[in-house]
Amino acid sequence: RSVVRPTVCPSAVWNPNGTTIAGSASGNSGSSSSQLNNPFDIAVDSALSLYVADYSNYRIMKWINGSANSTVVGPQLGYGVGPDTQHLHSATALYLDSTESNLYIADTHNCRVLKWNMVSNSVTVAVGGSGCGSSLNTFYWSDGIYVDRFSNIYVSDCNNNRVLKFPPNSTSSTLSVIVAGTGTAGSALNQLSTPGGIYVDESDNDTLYVVDRLNNRVMKYRANDTNRTVVAGGNGPGSSFKQLYDPRDVYVDSFGTVYVSDTANHRIMKWVKNARNGTLIVGVTGVTGTTPSRLNNPYGIRLDKSGNLYVADYTNDRIQRFTIDNSSC
Repeated sequence: RSVVRPTVCPSAVWNPNGTTIAGSASGNSGSSSSQLNNPFDIAVDSALSLYVADYSNYRIMKWINGSANSTVVGPQLGYGVGPDTQHLHSATALYLDSTESNLYIADTHNCRVLKWNMVSNSVTVAVGGSGCGSSLNTFYWSDGIYVDRFSNIYVSDCNNNRVLKFPPNSTSSTLSVIVAGTGTAGSALNQLSTPGGIYVDESDNDTLYVVDRLNNRVMKYRANDTNRTVVAGGNGPGSSFKQLYDPRDVYVDSFGTVYVSDTANHRIMKWVKNARNGTLIVGVTGVTGTTPSRLNNPYGIRLDKSGNLYVADYTNDRIQRFTIDNSSC
């Protein structure tokens, strides 16, 4: 996530034409230092350096702000299965902590979260690592992670239809607690169906937001409250402004505005607090392309400290930045 949470007024808009800041503007995949192959998620630091989960290249890339080329960071050896922390088997989510010294990586097909310490340049297993499963010390793939101020690690457990919370300094045998979902797929308010990205609003009593992918909605869970609320979508799959279609990621700003990557609609939407309908931010509903205004299956989204929007344009193999316009505020 962005280290500094932006304050974005609810009436702000974004330039509909994005700038390619990583990967190929023309949508060509590759494995060179200037290319990406299915970027899944992103993190942005306070200097606007960009970290990318380069899914199909099995690596994490870092672009210094303004650079045309990147370097491999964290695990160095590419594809790998098993306990070796220098390999990845499909990175799907990133979280940069508030110190900017630790990058957490969802190594999804190895069913673990890795922690790369930038100071010591060491990689360790933060949670998981004892295989895929459904017990409270394991999970089965993850498309979303979050690390709070106490170093609790939240994991979106996709195939088990739940979100887990692991305590600090967990080991492979440490038990988590279920904070969303029941472990059984469903569409009731207490259920999830293939959860994706997650966000914890630490300024609002650790309220948890979960992308409920196959239910085409975003759920809101207040800590120590049994009430669950749909805050975006929830009206079946579709392309109207009250619907989502296979959403992937969520971000929440300091005003409580919810941003969603509406993946199969090839657009980014926002829901201001208590709104029933969303607002299109960027992209063209139902239309793909490689021009600056088009997206093709957007996945991870972030806002930087100024409110500029970053999008992992998955099938276009690039990262797009859309500049905020506060003139209407």
